[in-house]
Amino acid sequence: MQIESHLLWPGWQLATSLVALPVLGYALLTAPWTTWLDRSDRQHAWLGTIVLLILLWSMRAGITPGLSFQFLLVTVLTLMHGWRLALVGVAAVLAAECLLQGGAAPWFAWAANFLCYGVVPVAIVHALHHAVQRWLPHNYFVYFFGTVFFGSMLAFNLAGFARIALLAANGTLAQQQLASEYLIWLPMVSLAEAFMNGIVMAMAVVYRPEWVSSFDDCVYLRR
Repeated sequence: MQIESHLLWPGWQLATSLVALPVLGYALLTAPWTTWLDRSDRQHAWLGTIVLLILLWSMRAGITPGLSFQFLLVTVLTLMHGWRLALVGVAAVLAAECLLQGGAAPWFAWAANFLCYGVVPVAIVHALHHAVQRWLPHNYFVYFFGTVFFGSMLAFNLAGFARIALLAANGTLAQQQLASEYLIWLPMVSLAEAFMNGIVMAMAVVYRPEWVSSFDDCVYLRR
């Protein structure tokens, strides 16, 4: 699902970098490092999630050259650790993948991938969580099906649409190919994405609710 560097013209590489780097810098400066450093268990959970994402993002299912799918699990990262640490985590995962691939070429697409698979899904999940919390009843099932399940599907699809829009604007892949070979599979794969996020979040809420920053026992499990 990630964008390969050869699919982006230098102008788009520069434009995405000018947007991605300030966003990452703001996340780094405003992240709750003080609170986070006082909790070793939260640190281990965050680092463990990053390692899981590195392993998960290294596995891709390809359709044709330039078009592939991968599970994101960004919803888990956002709901467990907040949007700032989620963006930092996605940036670290993408950097690790660039290092594993070797060479300078993968870094040219780092900013585009950060925007498509970091900023877009993290912003969607963060905004949806606050909307659900504000407008819907504070109930565990509302949180699970509204925020986790539906949020995972929505974030996955919009991240894919962001990739399609960028590639279509770049002109490296035909719009007909993007529509016929990518858009058909995107909604179906998003169901599996939602299922995976649902399993991880359900286990985290049951066994380690203190690791989930978006979940409060007093709010969602009150009598």
